Formats: sequence, C-alpha cells, structure tokens
Amino acid sequence: MRLIVCLAALLCLSGCGLVALPFRVAGDVVKVVPVVGGPVGGPIHAVGDAIDP
Repeated sequence: MRLIVCLAALLCLSGCGLVALPFRVAGDVVKVVPVVGGPVGGPIHAVGDAIDP
C-alpha cells in the first residue's frame, strides 16, 4: 500500500514540480526563523515558483 501511495505522489509531482519542491520546502522552513526568516525565505521560495510556474 505504501508503494502505491508513493508512486501516486511521484506521478502528481512529475516534471518541474519535483525539481521545485526542495526550494519551496526550504523557503518555508527558513521563513519560520525569527527576524531573518522572511527576507531570506522569500527569495528561496521564489526560485521554486520560477522553476514551476
């Protein structure tokens, strides 16, 4: 069952979405850091948006 769920997730994230995912996750994680999170996390998240419009 886990294999089927993983394969379904990979099919949904195929192409550019799979490449952009680490940038979006990293941007969201960095945004949690107080004071510097917003200015640093925004551009990282924007890279993910630029990869997968």
